[in-house]
Amino acid sequence: MSVSQPALSRALHHLSQVAPVSYRRIFAGIGLYHQQHLFAIMADDRLYFRVDDASRQPYLDRAMPALQPRGAGSSVSHFYQLPDVVLEDSSELLFWMRAAVEASQAPLPEPAYVTAPTQSPVRRFSAG
Repeated sequence: MSVSQPALSRALHHLSQVAPVSYRRIFAGIGLYHQQHLFAIMADDRLYFRVDDASRQPYLDRAMPALQPRGAGSSVSHFYQLPDVVLEDSSELLFWMRAAVEASQAPLPEPAYVTAPTQSPVRRFSAG
């Protein structure tokens, strides 16, 4: 999941026209921040915005793919690919970016771990 310099520069150019952003490398991509909140991830030259239950539907309506890190299986993603047309329209981008920043301020829900079955109690037999 690499990010090319031209793709990063393009994203930063458009995002910084809407609000101040910073970035740093995370895992094999780039994390994008607004006021210390991770609101977007770039991976494979694609920009993904953070979503929550309230902001996921516009991405689903446009059939935008979710970020699925390698080895993540079929877990629910909290990042969806931003439509390219949104990046080009600063007023539309403001709406989407605001929703992503708001979603990033809420803690991620705890993952649903599958617990191992408990062992049966040891039964002792005594001859007596």
